[in-house]
Amino acid sequence: MLAAECAWTVLRAEHARMRELLSLLEHELKGGDWKRSGVAAMRIVRLIERFQAFDEATHRPKGVALMGVLRGRSAEADDLLHRLDRQRERCDALLSQAKAMLERAHGGDALAAHAVEDLLEEHRALLLDHLDQEDNVLHSHTALLLTREEWALVVSSMSKAMRARKG
Repeated sequence: MLAAECAWTVLRAEHARMRELLSLLEHELKGGDWKRSGVAAMRIVRLIERFQAFDEATHRPKGVALMGVLRGRSAEADDLLHRLDRQRERCDALLSQAKAMLERAHGGDALAAHAVEDLLEEHRALLLDHLDQEDNVLHSHTALLLTREEWALVVSSMSKAMRARKG
């Protein structure tokens, strides 16, 4: 199933990029400069925004196509998709909260600075679990439940999403 292999190659490459952005964010956070410098705090905000832009414009549209075809195929797959959806919602909320707390921390709020670290650590752990679930469990479900024809539709949708982003 060449279409399936192509789709998962693209998705895993995107997962690698997301992990790389998480690593950059973690490095900036652990450096601690953001607690003393507005410029350094803005670097963290920009990294969060880069991550969000990549996820929303590049990765998510492909996942929507794949999950849409998989939904309703089995109770187990539906449970997984539900968990992934909840994780994604929580990750989005954590990043929004972290950005708000960064503004407060920049204004001198020490509690907000501590909250930023907690929020971004929770986000990192949750997202890494989410990506692992997609790479392993979701991959297994799609291999078992999707036909060649369905994979062709998924890849076509992914290709359209990629063209729309470039276009």
